[in-house]
Amino acid sequence: MDYRSVTVGKIPKLTRIRSASDIDEIDFTEGIAEVEVPIELIESVPLKHFERQNSPRLQRLVEAIRRNGYSSLEPIICRVGALGNWVVIDGGHRVTAAKAVSQEFFTNLFRPKVGDLTFVLFQTPMSYSKLKPRVEISDDGPDSRRAKIPVDRSAATPRPTLKTKKKKKSDARLAALVKQRRSKRA
Repeated sequence: MDYRSVTVGKIPKLTRIRSASDIDEIDFTEGIAEVEVPIELIESVPLKHFERQNSPRLQRLVEAIRRNGYSSLEPIICRVGALGNWVVIDGGHRVTAAKAVSQEFFTNLFRPKVGDLTFVLFQTPMSYSKLKPRVEISDDGPDSRRAKIPVDRSAATPRPTLKTKKKKKSDARLAALVKQRRSKRA
């Protein structure tokens, strides 16, 4: 079977982060980038919403990484947020567990259990929207976009948020559901 007709777009090339300054020079292909970050540099990555509370699921994952090591075959899915942060969509438990295991001395005594974390980033229309100056996107053709992210994060100006009708409806539905469940318990 010819899979070229099935492929939706171009596959992004893998960008390896070697220093904190490399984070600002990530190549996006059609709004998607694949990034490999060493565990030593994970603190310099602008991650958001990756911290997970201590749970049985997290403990099982930590034990599995201690036993077998971390495998980056399944990437961590993130979207680029309005301030340029990487908002974790899928893989928060893996990031939390990998960070915890990488900081353990005796677990990593003979060989490191965690090497590189692989991320798939995607941009949305709201990506970098709260940064000034706006992101400059240079087009080298229809399939290649390179975003230059401003490093000065102090220039961010928060935009006021408005509650939309959909949000108000979902809040009302949630309140009705909570009230219904409370009445069942009583």
